[in-house]
Amino acid sequence: MEEIKNFDREGLAARVNALRVAEQALKAKSPDAVRAIRRISRSLRISDSAGQFPEISEMAAILEETDESQLETHLQKLLPRLRGLAANLKTRRLSILVVEDEPLASQILQQRLAAPHRRVFHAGSIEEAEKILGENEIHLVLLDLQLPDGDGRELLLKVRERPTTSTIPVMVISSKEGSQVQTECFALGADAFFEKPFDPVTLSTAVASKLQRAADVLKRSSQDALTGLPNRRAFTSAFSRATLLASRAKEPLTVAILDVDRFKSVNDIYGHVVGDRVLRRLASVVTASLRASDLLARWGGEEFAVFFPNTDLTEARMALNKALNAFRAEKFTTPDGRSFQVTFSAGMAEVQSGDTVDQAIAEADRFLYLAKGSGRDHVLTKADNISSFKKNILLVEDDDLTASVIKHYMKQEGFKVAHAREGNAALEAVKENSISLITLDVKIPGIDGFELLQRFRKIPSLHQVPIVMITSAGKQEDIVRGFQLGADDYVLKPFSPRELLARVHRLLQKQ
Repeated sequence: MEEIKNFDREGLAARVNALRVAEQALKAKSPDAVRAIRRISRSLRISDSAGQFPEISEMAAILEETDESQLETHLQKLLPRLRGLAANLKTRRLSILVVEDEPLASQILQQRLAAPHRRVFHAGSIEEAEKILGENEIHLVLLDLQLPDGDGRELLLKVRERPTTSTIPVMVISSKEGSQVQTECFALGADAFFEKPFDPVTLSTAVASKLQRAADVLKRSSQDALTGLPNRRAFTSAFSRATLLASRAKEPLTVAILDVDRFKSVNDIYGHVVGDRVLRRLASVVTASLRASDLLARWGGEEFAVFFPNTDLTEARMALNKALNAFRAEKFTTPDGRSFQVTFSAGMAEVQSGDTVDQAIAEADRFLYLAKGSGRDHVLTKADNISSFKKNILLVEDDDLTASVIKHYMKQEGFKVAHAREGNAALEAVKENSISLITLDVKIPGIDGFELLQRFRKIPSLHQVPIVMITSAGKQEDIVRGFQLGADDYVLKPFSPRELLARVHRLLQKQ
């Protein structure tokens, strides 16, 4: 069954619980029961706005309108259908953390909240809770205030202070009574407060409702709308947990960045609708080729990132090559009957201790660039002979210190650099070398930088070669003029060599 946008397991669980309570109230002749059943039924009908479950919607509509004497009969027909639907929906598995040191209360909570689509963690102290929160993606916390190593309100404060946990719903369960305790908890960020002893049905309904909203928020903030994959934000969060676990267990962690080959041509020739279909299919094919523990995410545009826990470079490369072979075999057909196939290129690197996600991706990106430059349609790592993939960069810069710094960083990235201090020398350099990219300072002696840019674009071998213009900050007219004359990008002085390299890599990957 496909994922349901409006009906989800948690939302249905909350409504089933509420209808069961209302059913008992109806049998007890409660005057509010009828109105409660009609409101919940209306909520059910509205939730199926896509019309995927017409039978459920029809039965809910009957409960809204039927005579009071027939309510119980129709409700007894609806409840089993709802429970069956909830059991069969495919939804993301959500995690609950129960922070409770009383064995009996903890046991009751864990038993009441257990479900196939949930994972319930238990912590008997603040220290244990912090460890679980740091190593796992938690979607809801049930928090007792009286814990052996401190007051639960201290943990609540820490949860709200940290960016990685600040949005997690927290429901306080405590034997401490009084408005002062409750108002303080709400002021510190609690989402609900239950006094002990609590009603299990009411609590489990509240948990299901909170989880439904948490899942909705999580989906909007962490899922790529086009492919359904985790987005960059979700990947970054999961990567942080993966590196922590890998470091503690002393296990390898490998990361890869992959890019659809010649994707711009796919969009230009077949249209963006077909291009979107290619991206969705890539997401599906690659996901099917990876293990459940691997994480594939859309990094941006036609780029995807993936990490492989407890996997070294050799094993991860085999897995990604399997995915590449599967994607290469896919055939795409356009509405007018044309067919085509697509490949991707990838770079891969082992994550080093202390690496941030940006550092790890940057290292993998180096090999992606080399894979693009060496023919595309393959996966490259440090195990490959990268010297044969080096590209020639022409650096046109009259300041020797600036040139020295740029050359140093360029050579570290595996480029061959030809340096020219003025225009005539630059024109000679392009005759003697096969140039892959040019960085051009606007202010150079001899031939003006703009005139040199024009001359470069008249040379047939340089028609498609990317040119990065370097100009002084605040010279907006220089930027406009440069683009008009054929520049592909620009960097403002003073600039970071890393910024320049990032632009160089991006331009070369598009070739």
